[in-house]
Amino acid sequence: MLRTLLPFALGVVLAFGAPAAAQIAPIKGAGEGATTRATKPFRLGVLVGERREAGLRRVEPFRAHLAAALDRDVVAAPFETEAELVGALATGRIDYAPLSAIGYATAARLCDCVEPLAAPRDADRSAGWRAIVLVRADGPIRGVEDLAGRRLAVSRGVAIGTRRLPLMLLARAGLVGDRAPKPMETDGPAAALAALGEGRAEAALVWASGDGESAGAASRGTLAEAVARGAATASDVRTVWASPILPLGPHTVGVGLDERTKRRLREMLIELDADPDVYEAIERVHSGGFIRVGAPSYRPFVDLLTPKDGDGVEPTGPDTPPRG
Repeated sequence: MLRTLLPFALGVVLAFGAPAAAQIAPIKGAGEGATTRATKPFRLGVLVGERREAGLRRVEPFRAHLAAALDRDVVAAPFETEAELVGALATGRIDYAPLSAIGYATAARLCDCVEPLAAPRDADRSAGWRAIVLVRADGPIRGVEDLAGRRLAVSRGVAIGTRRLPLMLLARAGLVGDRAPKPMETDGPAAALAALGEGRAEAALVWASGDGESAGAASRGTLAEAVARGAATASDVRTVWASPILPLGPHTVGVGLDERTKRRLREMLIELDADPDVYEAIERVHSGGFIRVGAPSYRPFVDLLTPKDGDGVEPTGPDTPPRG
C-alpha cells in the first residue's frame, strides 16, 4: 500500500501516545497457570489491520515458538497500522516487530534505536531485488553515463521500488541537472518495458530479483515475466545500470535488547523454515527462509527519507517490493 511520508510520519508521532494501539494481548508463553520464566514478558508487535482477533490467532504458532526459543513468556501486541507499530518500537513499548524496509528506515530516522536481525527471502532464495535500467541491445546507450537526457520510462505515482528509490540512486550516480534522464511516466514496470520495446522510450526502469546482476540473469522480474508470456525477448535488451540488492523488510528489535537474546532470535529465524506452520504464521508471502541482515543493507531506504541536494525525489511511505 502506498502512502506519502507526511501521513505516515504523522501516524508514527500519534502512535507515540496511542495507548489503545499498544494494548498487549495477555497470552502466556507456557499455558494457563505457568510460572513466569522472566520478570518481564517479551513483547512482540504484530500488524493485524482491523482484524485484531484473527491476526492474533494467525500469529499464535510463532508467538509460542518464540516463547520456547527464548524460554520466556511472550505477549503479542496487535497494531492496525505500521505507523503505530513503528511508533511503539521506537518508544520502547514493544521489543520486537516485523517491519517493511521503509518502516525500519522510518524507525531508524526517528530514534537510531532499532536493529534489524533477519529478513525473509523469496521462493528463489534471492536476498532481495534490484532496480534495473534496460536499453535496447542494438542501441547507442552503452553505459549509465549515456542515459543523460534520454527518455527513461518509469512508473508514475509515488512507488518506492520502481520510481523514488532508483531515481535517487541514479542521481547519486551523477545523473543530475542537465545530465538527468527525462522521465516518461507509465502504468508500471511492465508498461515501461513495453515503451522501450515499441521505441517510445530509450530506456526503461524495471526490477529484477537479486540473484543476478542483470535482468536477463534474474529468475524473476519485469523482463523474466515478459519473456514468459511471450511479450519480450531477453536478447533484445541489456542492463546498463543496476541498484545494490535491496532487501525485504526486516524483523527488528530495539538496540537495548541484550546480545544473548538477539543471538537467539537470529538463530531462531534462520532455522524457522524447518517448521512450515510456524514460518507461515509470521511470513505468508516470502517463502525462501530468513537471512541475517544488518543496518547497512537498509541505508538506501534511510537515505530516501533524508534526501541530499540534487537527489530530485520526494520520500514516500511504506511500500512492497515491485511487481509487474
